[in-house]
Amino acid sequence: MKYNQAIALSLLVAGTLVAAQEYGECTSCVVQYKDQDGNWGYENDDWCLINDKKCEKKDSNDCGVNGYPCCDKTTEVVYEDEDGKWGVQNGDEWCLIKENKAAECWSKALGYPCCTTTKEVVYTDESGKWGLEGNDEWCGIVDGGKVDDGDDKPSGGSDGVTRTTLADGGILETGVYKTMPPTHKQSPYPDVPNEGNYSCGKKWHMLDGVCVAMYCEDNDQSENCDDCGGVAGKNGCVAVDSSTGKSGIYPEVHDATNQEWKYSRSTHYGLTYAGACAFGVYGLCSFKSNVTMESPICQTFCKNYPDLCEDPVDTKLSLRGNFIAPNGNYYTQFWPSLQGDYDNYLSCGECYELEITQEDGSLYPEDNRRSENIIAQIVDSCPCSANAKWCCGSGIDHCNEIDFKYGCPIPEGSVHFDLSDIAMARLQTNDPNGGMVEGVIPIRYKRVPCPVKGNIYIRILPGANQWYFAINVVNVANMGSLVAVEVLRNGKWAPLVRDPNYSSTRPQERYGSWVVPPLKEGEQSEPFTTPLTLRFTDSAFNTLTAPDAIKEWPTSDDYFYYVDSGVQFPMPN
Repeated sequence: MKYNQAIALSLLVAGTLVAAQEYGECTSCVVQYKDQDGNWGYENDDWCLINDKKCEKKDSNDCGVNGYPCCDKTTEVVYEDEDGKWGVQNGDEWCLIKENKAAECWSKALGYPCCTTTKEVVYTDESGKWGLEGNDEWCGIVDGGKVDDGDDKPSGGSDGVTRTTLADGGILETGVYKTMPPTHKQSPYPDVPNEGNYSCGKKWHMLDGVCVAMYCEDNDQSENCDDCGGVAGKNGCVAVDSSTGKSGIYPEVHDATNQEWKYSRSTHYGLTYAGACAFGVYGLCSFKSNVTMESPICQTFCKNYPDLCEDPVDTKLSLRGNFIAPNGNYYTQFWPSLQGDYDNYLSCGECYELEITQEDGSLYPEDNRRSENIIAQIVDSCPCSANAKWCCGSGIDHCNEIDFKYGCPIPEGSVHFDLSDIAMARLQTNDPNGGMVEGVIPIRYKRVPCPVKGNIYIRILPGANQWYFAINVVNVANMGSLVAVEVLRNGKWAPLVRDPNYSSTRPQERYGSWVVPPLKEGEQSEPFTTPLTLRFTDSAFNTLTAPDAIKEWPTSDDYFYYVDSGVQFPMPN
């Protein structure tokens, strides 16, 4: 036990006890001396009598060492002995610095460690306070105390970013992109009037802020309620669940390799360059397709960008011309890891291997295959509201004219694919120029890394200038899809955003362009001076920097103007 050096036992004078009533009552309960009058303390350079009754109620602050209190105003260690660490507060009052018990790591139950090197709150939700450490990874902040997360491994250290300069000059990094905490949830859609730009029209019904499909319940092939009154809830007209009209919630995929096969069905919808992803003619033109190569648009495109019309060289499977549109609620999704309230991920650019199956779901014999498998790439959306028969998901399919084992309904969790005519012809006839007999076919599919030829290309839409521009990023290898595009401006990365000009009631029709975000209140516009360096983050959160990717703004209004970025994401080993 420590004694303040200022204390002197002057209470005993010539062996005579000084009357207790001459001294005041102590404010603390620290005993410095005992006699027949009671327990004495020493405060403010004078003796005082301890009120034992009051001190009995102060046990909660007794740190268990001879009645000394726990420090509540300081954590500075002045002295240390076998009893623990000591501090001084209230001028000259010794107190014991309490070693807090290890606090419980609440975020570990969510799959995230607790913070050990930071207390800076980056995000707060109903689970608690979140911070970022190490490799920009989320961690739970525990209020006070040492954190016991049950993990003896050290944390913190470097900035957690790995950087590799590729042979093409691109800078590949991991740990740069900051994801959201796992508790980030999809917000309710805005409550808006069913009119103007928000209107669902006569064919669809507004429910929970989105337009949803309707059908006549006594007709298993109906796609609207034209034959039963046209009003949801009356005369047998049924509106589908609102989740089918929103951004879907599917498991996040951060690795395109070793994915499982799933069973489904496919329809086809022609040849178009007006897909929702806004890729333009990318994905449509193929040197092997007579139809597309007879088009002046594809002739010019393939002459200017031959890599974008050629199939991959390291696989026997075809790709160019094989574009697909999945269910609308797969095209646009909500990922908890990404910023944004409800439409924060578009599947544009993802690649799938497709195989035609027999009607019972079995595969054709190896020695009698109907066609070679193909690789197809997402460039468009098949909104549920506009295609209730095929694109609303399992259990809502009104497609009873087919009897495939996995065709109607499709298995839970599977996706319907609407194919380009080239892709459909290849699966039915093994020829991109073959004739198509069936309008719907049974398939199995799996996600695969995109084996594209050439570099990433940037489509610059007409009207681009130093103040505002809209772009699309195509031909992304491996993951195929992006979650972020940034531009280096005045030494800082300026994020672009997905085109916000769409109706919240029809999120599955969202346009896929990346645009300069609107200015915030009080914010001054700054020019984007060429050459522009861009940074792409794919859906595996790998980040690739393309130095001087856009060297100048287009001088013409070419609707299909593409720029070679000079870089590409590596394919997995």
